[in-house]
Amino acid sequence: MDDSLLQRFREGLERHRAALVTWLGNGGAHPEAPPEERVPVLAEIDAALCCIDAGAFGQCTACTGEVEPERLALDFTTSVCLDHYTEAEKRALERDLELAAGVQRHLFPCCVPALPGFDVAAHAKPAHIVGGDYYDFYPSLDCHQGFAIADVMGKGLPASMLMANLQASLRILGPDYREPHALAERLNGLFRYNLKLIRFISLCLVTLDAEAGRLRYCNAGHNPPLRWNAASHTAEWLGPTGPALGLVPEPAYTSRSVPFEPGDVVVLYTDGLVEARNPAGGEFGAERVAAYVEQHAGDPAEALRAGLWAYARAFSGGHLGDDVAAMVIRRMPEGV
Repeated sequence: MDDSLLQRFREGLERHRAALVTWLGNGGAHPEAPPEERVPVLAEIDAALCCIDAGAFGQCTACTGEVEPERLALDFTTSVCLDHYTEAEKRALERDLELAAGVQRHLFPCCVPALPGFDVAAHAKPAHIVGGDYYDFYPSLDCHQGFAIADVMGKGLPASMLMANLQASLRILGPDYREPHALAERLNGLFRYNLKLIRFISLCLVTLDAEAGRLRYCNAGHNPPLRWNAASHTAEWLGPTGPALGLVPEPAYTSRSVPFEPGDVVVLYTDGLVEARNPAGGEFGAERVAAYVEQHAGDPAEALRAGLWAYARAFSGGHLGDDVAAMVIRRMPEGV
Protein backbone atom coordinates (compact mmCIF):
# COMPACT_ATOMS: atom_id res chain seq x y z
CA MET A 1 0.00 0.00 0.00
CA ASP A 2 1.17 3.50 -0.79
CA ASP A 3 3.04 5.02 2.19
CA SER A 4 1.04 8.25 2.18
CA LEU A 5 -2.26 6.34 2.14
CA LEU A 6 -1.02 4.08 4.93
CA GLN A 7 -0.05 7.13 6.98
CA ARG A 8 -3.53 8.58 6.54
CA PHE A 9 -5.05 5.34 7.80
CA ARG A 10 -2.71 5.45 10.80
CA GLU A 11 -3.57 9.06 11.61
CA GLY A 12 -7.28 8.41 11.22
CA LEU A 13 -7.21 5.37 13.50
CA GLU A 14 -5.18 7.25 16.10
CA ARG A 15 -7.67 10.14 16.06
CA HIS A 16 -10.53 7.70 16.39
CA ARG A 17 -8.86 5.97 19.33
CA ALA A 18 -8.04 9.26 21.09
CA ALA A 19 -11.65 10.42 20.73
CA LEU A 20 -12.94 7.17 22.23
CA VAL A 21 -10.47 7.31 25.12
CA THR A 22 -11.50 10.90 25.88
CA TRP A 23 -15.15 9.90 25.83
CA LEU A 24 -14.45 6.97 28.19
CA GLY A 25 -12.51 9.27 30.49
CA ASN A 26 -15.59 11.46 30.76
CA GLY A 27 -17.68 8.58 32.05
CA GLY A 28 -19.01 7.06 28.84
CA ALA A 29 -20.45 3.51 28.70
CA HIS A 30 -20.43 1.81 32.09
CA PRO A 31 -17.34 3.40 33.67
CA GLU A 32 -16.85 0.48 36.06
CA ALA A 33 -15.91 -1.91 33.24
CA PRO A 34 -12.44 -2.11 31.60
CA PRO A 35 -12.05 0.10 28.49
CA GLU A 36 -11.89 -2.87 26.09
CA GLU A 37 -15.16 -4.26 27.45
CA ARG A 38 -16.90 -0.89 27.33
CA VAL A 39 -15.84 -0.23 23.74
CA PRO A 40 -14.63 -3.43 22.02
CA VAL A 41 -13.59 -1.48 18.92
CA LEU A 42 -10.62 -0.15 20.91
CA ALA A 43 -9.00 -3.59 20.70
CA GLU A 44 -9.70 -3.71 16.97
CA ILE A 45 -8.10 -0.29 16.49
CA ASP A 46 -5.04 -1.36 18.48
CA ALA A 47 -4.76 -4.52 16.38
CA ALA A 48 -4.99 -2.48 13.18
CA LEU A 49 -2.28 -0.09 14.39
CA CYS A 50 -0.05 -3.08 15.17
CA CYS A 51 -0.65 -4.39 11.65
CA ILE A 52 0.38 -1.01 10.22
CA ASP A 53 3.60 -1.12 12.28
CA ALA A 54 4.27 -4.66 11.07
CA GLY A 55 3.57 -3.79 7.43
CA ALA A 56 0.58 -6.16 7.29
CA PHE A 57 -2.34 -3.72 7.30
CA GLY A 58 -4.75 -4.24 4.44
CA GLN A 59 -3.28 -7.58 3.37
CA CYS A 60 -5.73 -10.19 2.13
CA THR A 61 -5.60 -13.26 4.39
CA ALA A 62 -6.41 -15.50 1.43
CA CYS A 63 -3.73 -14.41 -1.04
CA THR A 64 -1.53 -11.80 0.79
CA GLY A 65 -2.51 -9.27 -1.87
CA GLU A 66 -3.96 -5.86 -1.01
CA VAL A 67 -7.51 -5.30 0.13
CA GLU A 68 -9.15 -2.46 -1.79
CA PRO A 69 -8.47 0.86 0.04
CA GLU A 70 -12.07 1.99 -0.53
CA ARG A 71 -13.34 -1.03 1.40
CA LEU A 72 -10.79 -0.48 4.16
CA ALA A 73 -11.99 3.11 4.46
CA LEU A 74 -15.50 1.78 5.04
CA ASP A 75 -14.38 -0.98 7.43
CA PHE A 76 -10.75 -1.03 8.56
CA THR A 77 -11.12 -4.66 9.75
CA THR A 78 -11.76 -5.94 6.19
CA SER A 79 -9.31 -8.77 5.59
CA VAL A 80 -10.28 -10.42 2.28
CA CYS A 81 -10.05 -8.81 -1.17
CA LEU A 82 -12.95 -9.03 -3.60
CA ASP A 83 -11.18 -11.67 -5.72
CA HIS A 84 -11.71 -14.15 -2.90
CA TYR A 85 -15.40 -13.53 -2.31
CA THR A 86 -17.59 -16.48 -3.21
CA GLU A 87 -20.06 -16.07 -6.06
CA ALA A 88 -22.88 -15.89 -3.52
CA GLU A 89 -21.06 -13.18 -1.58
CA LYS A 90 -20.43 -11.20 -4.77
CA ARG A 91 -24.09 -11.43 -5.75
CA ALA A 92 -25.12 -10.26 -2.29
CA LEU A 93 -22.71 -7.34 -2.57
CA GLU A 94 -24.10 -6.44 -5.99
CA ARG A 95 -27.64 -6.46 -4.61
CA ASP A 96 -26.57 -4.20 -1.76
CA LEU A 97 -24.92 -1.78 -4.19
CA GLU A 98 -28.00 -1.70 -6.41
CA LEU A 99 -30.12 -0.93 -3.37
CA ALA A 100 -27.65 1.78 -2.29
CA ALA A 101 -27.81 3.32 -5.78
CA GLY A 102 -31.60 3.47 -5.60
CA VAL A 103 -31.48 5.08 -2.18
CA GLN A 104 -28.91 7.63 -3.34
CA ARG A 105 -30.97 8.62 -6.38
CA HIS A 106 -33.84 9.48 -4.06
CA LEU A 107 -31.61 11.61 -1.83
CA PHE A 108 -31.19 14.24 -4.54
CA PRO A 109 -33.89 16.91 -4.81
CA CYS A 110 -36.84 15.86 -6.96
CA CYS A 111 -37.07 19.34 -8.52
CA VAL A 112 -35.29 22.70 -8.57
CA PRO A 113 -36.68 25.64 -6.56
CA ALA A 114 -39.20 27.87 -8.34
CA LEU A 115 -37.83 31.41 -7.98
CA PRO A 116 -39.52 34.23 -9.90
CA GLY A 117 -36.99 35.88 -12.20
CA PHE A 118 -34.43 33.06 -11.80
CA ASP A 119 -33.69 29.85 -13.68
CA VAL A 120 -32.00 26.91 -11.96
CA ALA A 121 -30.73 23.54 -13.21
CA ALA A 122 -28.69 20.81 -11.53
CA HIS A 123 -27.62 17.22 -12.12
CA ALA A 124 -25.21 14.66 -10.64
CA LYS A 125 -23.89 11.37 -11.97
CA PRO A 126 -21.60 8.91 -10.13
CA ALA A 127 -18.66 7.34 -11.90
CA HIS A 128 -19.71 3.92 -10.60
CA ILE A 129 -22.93 2.62 -9.05
CA VAL A 130 -22.87 5.16 -6.23
CA GLY A 131 -20.71 8.22 -5.59
CA GLY A 132 -19.85 11.12 -3.34
CA ASP A 133 -20.78 14.20 -5.38
CA TYR A 134 -23.80 16.05 -4.07
CA TYR A 135 -25.99 19.08 -4.66
CA ASP A 136 -29.02 20.34 -2.78
CA PHE A 137 -31.31 23.28 -2.08
CA TYR A 138 -32.31 24.53 1.36
CA PRO A 139 -34.03 27.56 2.96
CA SER A 140 -31.82 29.79 5.10
CA LEU A 141 -32.90 31.50 8.31
CA ASP A 142 -33.82 34.79 6.62
CA CYS A 143 -36.02 32.97 4.06
CA HIS A 144 -33.40 33.35 1.33
CA GLN A 145 -32.82 30.41 -0.97
CA GLY A 146 -29.79 28.26 -0.21
CA PHE A 147 -27.80 26.18 -2.68
CA ALA A 148 -25.12 23.60 -1.90
CA ILE A 149 -22.65 21.54 -3.88
CA ALA A 150 -20.15 19.16 -2.34
CA ASP A 151 -17.59 16.48 -3.12
CA VAL A 152 -16.66 13.72 -0.68
CA MET A 153 -13.08 12.60 -1.26
CA GLY A 154 -13.11 9.20 -2.90
CA LYS A 155 -15.68 7.19 -4.80
CA GLY A 156 -18.11 4.37 -4.29
CA LEU A 157 -20.02 3.24 -1.24
CA PRO A 158 -17.91 4.92 1.48
CA ALA A 159 -18.22 8.29 -0.24
CA SER A 160 -21.94 7.80 -0.86
CA MET A 161 -22.57 7.06 2.82
CA LEU A 162 -20.87 10.28 3.87
CA MET A 163 -22.80 12.13 1.17
CA ALA A 164 -26.05 10.87 2.68
CA ASN A 165 -24.87 12.01 6.11
CA LEU A 166 -24.10 15.47 4.74
CA GLN A 167 -27.50 15.71 3.07
CA ALA A 168 -29.32 14.91 6.30
CA SER A 169 -27.19 17.37 8.27
CA LEU A 170 -27.64 20.18 5.77
CA ARG A 171 -31.40 19.81 5.55
CA ILE A 172 -31.73 19.80 9.33
CA LEU A 173 -29.30 22.64 10.06
CA GLY A 174 -29.64 24.86 6.97
CA PRO A 175 -32.86 26.63 8.03
CA ASP A 176 -31.26 27.62 11.36
CA TYR A 177 -28.44 29.67 9.86
CA ARG A 178 -28.41 33.04 8.12
CA GLU A 179 -24.73 33.16 7.12
CA PRO A 180 -23.17 30.44 4.94
CA HIS A 181 -19.91 30.52 6.92
CA ALA A 182 -21.73 29.86 10.20
CA LEU A 183 -23.42 26.83 8.65
CA ALA A 184 -20.06 25.61 7.33
CA GLU A 185 -18.55 25.94 10.79
CA ARG A 186 -21.37 23.88 12.29
CA LEU A 187 -21.04 21.20 9.63
CA ASN A 188 -17.28 21.05 10.14
CA GLY A 189 -17.86 20.62 13.87
CA LEU A 190 -19.98 17.57 13.11
CA PHE A 191 -17.91 16.00 10.36
CA ARG A 192 -14.47 16.39 11.86
CA TYR A 193 -15.51 13.63 14.27
CA ASN A 194 -17.15 11.50 11.59
CA LEU A 195 -14.38 11.64 8.97
CA LYS A 196 -12.20 9.15 10.80
CA LEU A 197 -9.93 7.78 8.13
CA ILE A 198 -8.99 9.28 4.77
CA ARG A 199 -12.02 11.39 3.95
CA PHE A 200 -12.76 15.07 3.75
CA ILE A 201 -15.57 17.01 2.10
CA SER A 202 -15.25 20.08 -0.09
CA LEU A 203 -18.41 22.18 0.07
CA CYS A 204 -19.73 25.43 -1.36
CA LEU A 205 -22.79 27.08 0.19
CA VAL A 206 -24.58 29.92 -1.59
CA THR A 207 -27.59 31.95 -0.46
CA LEU A 208 -29.61 34.11 -2.84
CA ASP A 209 -31.15 37.40 -1.73
CA ALA A 210 -33.50 37.90 -4.67
CA GLU A 211 -34.74 41.33 -3.59
CA ALA A 212 -31.27 42.79 -3.11
CA GLY A 213 -29.87 41.00 -6.17
CA ARG A 214 -26.91 39.54 -4.31
CA LEU A 215 -25.35 36.19 -3.57
CA ARG A 216 -23.52 35.31 -0.35
CA TYR A 217 -21.26 32.30 -0.36
CA CYS A 218 -18.84 30.28 1.72
CA ASN A 219 -16.46 28.08 -0.23
CA ALA A 220 -15.04 25.35 2.03
CA GLY A 221 -12.15 24.12 -0.10
CA HIS A 222 -14.34 23.50 -3.15
CA ASN A 223 -13.67 24.16 -6.83
CA PRO A 224 -14.31 27.89 -7.34
CA PRO A 225 -17.76 28.49 -8.88
CA LEU A 226 -17.88 30.76 -11.91
CA ARG A 227 -19.91 33.99 -11.82
CA TRP A 228 -20.55 35.45 -15.25
CA ASN A 229 -21.14 39.21 -15.20
CA ALA A 230 -23.51 39.94 -18.06
CA ALA A 231 -22.99 43.72 -17.99
CA SER A 232 -19.19 43.63 -18.23
CA HIS A 233 -18.92 40.27 -20.06
CA THR A 234 -16.35 39.09 -17.53
CA ALA A 235 -15.93 35.96 -15.42
CA GLU A 236 -15.18 35.91 -11.70
CA TRP A 237 -14.12 32.86 -9.73
CA LEU A 238 -15.61 32.49 -6.23
CA GLY A 239 -12.53 31.10 -4.51
CA PRO A 240 -12.20 29.29 -1.19
CA THR A 241 -13.08 31.16 2.00
CA GLY A 242 -12.02 28.31 4.29
CA PRO A 243 -10.73 24.71 4.25
CA ALA A 244 -12.65 21.58 3.35
CA LEU A 245 -14.76 19.98 6.07
CA GLY A 246 -12.86 17.61 8.32
CA LEU A 247 -9.35 18.97 7.74
CA VAL A 248 -8.99 21.50 10.56
CA PRO A 249 -10.52 21.30 14.07
CA GLU A 250 -11.50 24.97 14.32
CA PRO A 251 -11.17 26.66 10.92
CA ALA A 252 -11.93 30.33 10.26
CA TYR A 253 -14.63 30.36 7.59
CA THR A 254 -15.90 33.60 6.08
CA SER A 255 -18.80 34.56 3.84
CA ARG A 256 -18.47 36.88 0.86
CA SER A 257 -21.10 38.79 -1.06
CA VAL A 258 -21.25 39.40 -4.82
CA PRO A 259 -23.88 41.15 -6.97
CA PHE A 260 -26.24 39.02 -9.02
CA GLU A 261 -27.77 41.25 -11.68
CA PRO A 262 -30.14 40.47 -14.58
CA GLY A 263 -28.40 38.20 -17.10
CA ASP A 264 -25.74 37.05 -14.62
CA VAL A 265 -24.99 33.33 -14.31
CA VAL A 266 -23.33 31.26 -11.59
CA VAL A 267 -22.03 27.76 -12.37
CA LEU A 268 -21.14 25.42 -9.50
CA TYR A 269 -19.44 22.10 -10.25
CA THR A 270 -17.31 19.33 -8.79
CA ASP A 271 -13.80 18.41 -9.87
CA GLY A 272 -15.01 15.56 -12.10
CA LEU A 273 -15.96 18.21 -14.65
CA VAL A 274 -12.74 20.24 -14.81
CA GLU A 275 -10.48 17.20 -14.33
CA ALA A 276 -12.00 15.27 -17.23
CA ARG A 277 -9.11 14.14 -19.44
CA ASN A 278 -8.87 13.64 -23.17
CA PRO A 279 -7.05 10.62 -24.66
CA ALA A 280 -3.85 12.70 -24.92
CA GLY A 281 -3.92 13.37 -21.16
CA GLY A 282 -4.96 17.02 -21.15
CA GLU A 283 -7.50 18.31 -18.62
CA PHE A 284 -10.78 19.98 -19.55
CA GLY A 285 -9.93 22.75 -17.08
CA ALA A 286 -11.69 25.80 -15.69
CA GLU A 287 -10.76 27.90 -18.72
CA ARG A 288 -13.02 25.79 -20.97
CA VAL A 289 -15.83 26.17 -18.45
CA ALA A 290 -15.45 29.97 -18.62
CA ALA A 291 -15.25 29.98 -22.42
CA TYR A 292 -18.38 27.87 -22.74
CA VAL A 293 -20.35 30.04 -20.31
CA GLU A 294 -19.25 33.18 -22.16
CA GLN A 295 -20.69 31.77 -25.38
CA HIS A 296 -23.88 30.36 -23.86
CA ALA A 297 -24.73 32.68 -20.95
CA GLY A 298 -28.01 33.57 -22.66
CA ASP A 299 -29.17 29.93 -22.81
CA PRO A 300 -31.74 28.54 -20.36
CA ALA A 301 -30.10 27.07 -17.26
CA GLU A 302 -30.74 23.43 -18.17
CA ALA A 303 -29.51 23.91 -21.73
CA LEU A 304 -26.35 25.56 -20.44
CA ARG A 305 -25.76 22.80 -17.88
CA ALA A 306 -26.40 19.98 -20.34
CA GLY A 307 -24.31 21.61 -23.04
CA LEU A 308 -21.35 22.13 -20.72
CA TRP A 309 -21.63 18.51 -19.57
CA ALA A 310 -21.74 17.27 -23.18
CA TYR A 311 -18.73 19.43 -24.07
CA ALA A 312 -16.67 17.91 -21.24
CA ARG A 313 -17.79 14.39 -22.17
CA ALA A 314 -16.84 14.89 -25.81
CA PHE A 315 -13.48 16.33 -24.74
CA SER A 316 -12.78 13.22 -22.66
CA GLY A 317 -13.70 10.77 -25.39
CA GLY A 318 -17.24 10.05 -24.24
CA HIS A 319 -16.64 9.21 -20.57
CA LEU A 320 -15.91 11.66 -17.77
CA GLY A 321 -14.32 9.00 -15.54
CA ASP A 322 -15.24 10.52 -12.16
CA ASP A 323 -18.27 11.49 -10.13
CA VAL A 324 -19.66 14.76 -11.49
CA ALA A 325 -22.21 17.27 -10.23
CA ALA A 326 -23.03 20.65 -11.69
CA MET A 327 -25.52 23.43 -10.96
CA VAL A 328 -26.45 26.54 -12.94
CA ILE A 329 -28.18 29.55 -11.36
CA ARG A 330 -29.22 32.19 -13.89
CA ARG A 331 -30.92 35.50 -13.28
CA MET A 332 -33.28 36.18 -16.11
CA PRO A 333 -32.62 39.35 -18.16
CA GLU A 334 -35.01 42.21 -17.55
CA GLY A 335 -38.16 42.02 -19.62
CA VAL A 336 -37.98 38.22 -20.01
